[in-house]
This record gives sequence, structure tokens and C-alpha cells, in this order.
Amino acid sequence: MPLDKKNFIIRTVLISLILISFSGLAFAEDRSYSIPSLDMDLFLQNEGSIHVKETIHYSFSGTYNGVYRDIPLKNGQILQNLKVSTNGAYSSPEIIDQGTSKRIKIYLYSDAAKTTPITSKDVDVTLEYDLSHVLRFYNDIVELQYKLVGENWDVDIGQLNARIHAPSSDGVKYWLNPPYYAKNSSWQGNTLEVTSKTVPSGDYFEVRMALPKGQFSSNPTNGTILNQDALNQIEQIQNNYQNQLNFKGTLYSILALLMLLGIFIPVIIYFRYGREPKIDYQAEYERDIPTDDPPALVNAICGPGFSKKIGEPDMDGFKATIMDLIDRKYLLIEKEPSSQEGYGFDDSLFLKVNPGKDKSTLKGFEQDVLNFLEEFADEGLISLDQISADLSNRETAKSFRETYMDWRAGIKDEYLTDDQLGKIFNKKGDTYLKIFGIVGIVVAGIVFFFTITDPLPAASYALVASIVLGLVSIISLLLPQKVGGQWTTYGEEYDAKWHNFKKYIQDFSLIKEYPPESVAIWNKYLVYATALGAAEAVKKAMELYLPSDQLEGSDIYLFHYYGGYALLSSSLDTGITTATSGSGGDFGGVGDIGGGDIGGGGGAF
Repeated sequence: MPLDKKNFIIRTVLISLILISFSGLAFAEDRSYSIPSLDMDLFLQNEGSIHVKETIHYSFSGTYNGVYRDIPLKNGQILQNLKVSTNGAYSSPEIIDQGTSKRIKIYLYSDAAKTTPITSKDVDVTLEYDLSHVLRFYNDIVELQYKLVGENWDVDIGQLNARIHAPSSDGVKYWLNPPYYAKNSSWQGNTLEVTSKTVPSGDYFEVRMALPKGQFSSNPTNGTILNQDALNQIEQIQNNYQNQLNFKGTLYSILALLMLLGIFIPVIIYFRYGREPKIDYQAEYERDIPTDDPPALVNAICGPGFSKKIGEPDMDGFKATIMDLIDRKYLLIEKEPSSQEGYGFDDSLFLKVNPGKDKSTLKGFEQDVLNFLEEFADEGLISLDQISADLSNRETAKSFRETYMDWRAGIKDEYLTDDQLGKIFNKKGDTYLKIFGIVGIVVAGIVFFFTITDPLPAASYALVASIVLGLVSIISLLLPQKVGGQWTTYGEEYDAKWHNFKKYIQDFSLIKEYPPESVAIWNKYLVYATALGAAEAVKKAMELYLPSDQLEGSDIYLFHYYGGYALLSSSLDTGITTATSGSGGDFGGVGDIGGGDIGGGGGAF
């Protein structure tokens, strides 16, 4: 065979094998199975052994090679006389000794030749076997404690139908653990019939019986003999267990009720502290600037933002302070040739501190802003491009952040101390709302943690209530301060006037009908609009209603027009972002805690 042809064949075979492997993987993943029900008969023998017959009803979707059943053995227990039969498939069993358990592996086939695995079929697998040393023979009773469903099933058991055949029902006491998985149980002659609800994978369902010794042989060769009395102790254990379940059920119900009642606390807080006082102010809009307060103060009290806190100035207020300094001529606009570093196309725009103005007359927070800008001066000119470049540097950004925080503190120290703010806004309701939010999240988290895996029915009520409480608590933390808090009469009127002023400057039809009387007033509008987050609307209105010669005489408008405000705004935002980013560290992973499981189970392969 020529070498090229041989290489071609080898490559073709390899590619085919790879494709088959991948298709097999994809095919293997596209399958599932369930166990709708499990039928079980336990025959209690006179000499102490148990004969077990169990039929497991499988429903397969996709291709499977077979199933397995793990049966744990302890304390000298022996499994023998195993028989396996199937309905709906041909089978071939195999017993694997795993030390403390036996694995019964059953291969399932669609054909009598046992060459083709099953695909999308319902199959019943029946196991029959004898178990010795499962019954315990005490001095006063014989005990059976048997897990009808063990913890190690890979899927839920949809329903268990069990029949425990005792020598007699006379004098027999029995318990089903956990009782909330039991659907029905009753004696039919000497047979205890038990039907369960769905038993989730990873949980168990057991029967415990105390039988009179007279029903068994006096020499139980296949039982476990224990020289002690047991009935009182068993009854005490079962009573304690039931009391524990009752306590947990009551506790979960009470917790669910309290948490559901707790979600109304924010409503109570709102009605008690959050409703605003009635005022006589009825105006629909404000044409004149409502007060002569500094724009930063107006921003602190009436600034925009869903989560804006009353009395907390933000970056809009900082920008408005700069705009106010331009309007009051403490800062001058300078145009220089584009060969110098700056902003613009034909001309570059610079700021310059006016040497003819007395800075000592400024408020402390205004001087902080002016001093910040002067740090970027070169031969008396402050380049906006240079500010933008420098604030991208982390160390410079940190310095700016300190300036910004000092500026905020200066405003609050001068205008918004606790006493002063208390005359405007009462934060008590918001404080209570936030305390509720934190406590609610902690309580909801604890209850959720303990109930998410608890199968007790009452736990589901507490689980749902904890989720609802958690959501309400999170919303309470995110609610604006104005919801829980309350304006004073003065504060309500103050906010209403500035709100109506903002409505006026954003409504072009109102401005057209009632225009400002001079460009100086327009300039003031632009300053306060910056503080209120509406500068762009005023800039557009100025362009619509002011002649070009008046616009060219407005430094504050030119600052906007030539992009100075946009660049400055972007630079300051970049500075804050740069100063607060980059912190943090690496986090190591923590593995889950695992442990050994006991009990029987099974699965499919």
C-alpha cells in the first residue's frame, strides 16, 4: 500500500474515532431517568432473618447500560440468596463486594442476545434476598429498624409502597421516620402497609417496630441478641424526636408569621415619619431664583438622583461652584492660540484666576475650589486638558478626592450642621428604615440558611417568608432618604420652590412665554441649573432666545459652548473614579466540607 494512501486511511480512522467520541459524549449527556415508585415487601422470619423483595420502577430517557443497587451491611449482617429479575429489558446481574456494602450491578439490554443497551424504556427491576442479623432481640422486645429508602439514591424516589409482614400485629408498636414523608400507614391483617410521599435524593425514610418476643423463636439463630431492655428507651427516643420536630415546626411557623408581619414595618415607618407636612405653597413653577443660597447648598438639599441624601453635596454641586466663580468673575475665561495646550479647535480655552478680586471674601469651600484649580496653573493659565491628563494619574486623583471631601465638609460645617439640617429635614424615619433593612437581611439570611435544606414542611413557610423579608429589607436599604425621612414645613416649601424652578428652566414653552430679563439672569440660571442637574436645558434655551452678541458676552455660556464644562465635568468624574478604583486584593477559595453517608441507594450507568 502506498505511504500516502496509508496515511490517509489512518487520518480518516482517527478523525472518525474523535467524531464518534464527541458524539458519544453529547449523546451521553442528553439522557435522564427517574424512579416513579419503589415496591417493597419485608417478611420477618421466625429465626430472626428477613426476606426482602423490592421492585424498582425505572423510567429511562436516552440510552443506559444498566443500574446498580447498593446495600450497606454492618454489625455482622449477611446478604444471601440473591435473585434478580427484570420486566421490560433483558438483564445480566453482577455482585461486587465493597467491604461494608454489596453493590448489585445489573446490565440491561434491549435484545435477547444482550448486545444492545436499552434506550428510552420503562423497566422494572426486582431483587429478592435474605438478610440475617437485622432484627435485634432484646430482653423485652424484638426491634426492626430498617431504612426503606436510604440516603444514597441518585434520584428522588417518587413513591414508596412498602409492606412489612410480621408474625402478628398484636402488641406491635411502630414509627415512621421522618413522619412527614409518610403518606398512609395501616394494618391489613398481620401486614403493615406504608405509602410514602416523594423521598428526595439524599434523605431517608425508615420504619421502626417494637414486636413482642413471643412472636419469634426462643433461639433466633439469625438475629442479633442484646442483653438489655429497650422498649422504654426506644419510646423515649421517638418521643424526643417527635417533640423536636414539633418544636421546629412551631418555631418555623412563628418565624414565618413574624417575618411576614415584619414586612409591614417600613409602611408603619413611612406613615409615622415619612409623610410630608402640608404647606400653603401652591405655585406651579418658579420664574425667579427662589433663594440666594450658594448653588452648592441648593445642590446638597435639592440635587437630583434617586438615592440622593438630603444635606449631602455631590459632584454637580462642585461643578456649580466653579460655574458660580466664573459668573462672579473670580475665574476668567481666556482664549489662546491652539499651539498652546488647551481645549478647542481654532482657539483653546483656559481658566484664569482674576487677580483683581479679593479671595478673602469667599467662603471656605469656595476657596478650596479656587485653590484646587490654581494647582494646575501654568504662567497664570489653567489648562483644562492638563487637568484632564493629571486627574488620570492615581496620586493626583487622590489629592483631588481629598480636596473634594474637604469641599463637602466645608459646606456641611457652614450650612448643614445637624441642628441646621434638622430645620430642613428629619432623618429619623430613614434611619429606622435602614436599621430595619440591616436587621431584616441578617434575620432573613439566618432563617434562609437553616431552612433551605430542612425537609420539615413548616420549614418551607419560613423559607418563603425569609425570601420575602430579605427582598423587602434590601428595598428598604435602597429607598431614597426622602421616603423614610420627612421634610419640615420650611424644608418642604424650600424643596418645592426649587423643584418648580427646575421645572421652569426645563420647559422651553414657559421660558418663551416668561423669558429672563437679562443675560445676567440667564447666567444665574445656568449656575443653579448645574447644581440641579439641568445645565444642558438652560444652555439650549439660551441659544434659542438670546441674540449671538449677548451670548458672546457671557463667559459662563462660552465655557459651555467651547466644551469647557464638558471637559471639566469628565475630568472631575475621572478623578473620583481613579481615586477610588484599584483597591482590593485576591481571595482564596474555600472548599466544601464533605462527609461519609450511610444507608442504601442506587443509580444508573
